[in-house]
Amino acid sequence: MKKIFTFATLLSLMTFNANALILDPYVGLDYNYNKMNFGHQTEDLYADNYNSAGVVAGVKLLSMLSVEGFYQRSAEKDNSVKSFFVDGDDVTTKMQLEAYGVDLVSDMLNLGLVEVLSSIGYGYYDAEVSRFVTVNGETGHKNYNEEGNGLRFGLGAQINPTPSIGIRAMFRYTITDMDTVKNMKEFTVGLRYYF
Repeated sequence: MKKIFTFATLLSLMTFNANALILDPYVGLDYNYNKMNFGHQTEDLYADNYNSAGVVAGVKLLSMLSVEGFYQRSAEKDNSVKSFFVDGDDVTTKMQLEAYGVDLVSDMLNLGLVEVLSSIGYGYYDAEVSRFVTVNGETGHKNYNEEGNGLRFGLGAQINPTPSIGIRAMFRYTITDMDTVKNMKEFTVGLRYYF
């Protein structure tokens, strides 16, 4: 009997159209500006600011709470420093940052047209690095990844010119367990489309 009831419930939920759902799904596109805080040992080795594009898929669970998954990838950024490892060396790095994760977003204040938002979430960060070291005319090359987890805290606002369109701006502070990146600050501007 329980199996029949469960099957009937799932079947009836599947027959709802998008307007009848209690949950409110949405998708989005973001521009992100990341500023990274490296440890003292590597603060000059890598570029510390990155522009990236991101996509978001979420669902509004309650009138004041949403959960959204994100993926973002930055442009590759070059950096050069001299005498980093030994006197007279020339070190060039190229780095590209990729991240994905999930955030819980809360409407701290919802005035319909304008929402004040806060968020907390988890992100997985992967920095692809190419390093070139030149000493006395000889160049060595190494590729490696810097990976780690991050706890994300955010504060921002969203303007809703129509019921299906939102324009969002957020500031996020992320604490990571990566070896080289201690924390990062992120400013995001994006669009949300609600079904």
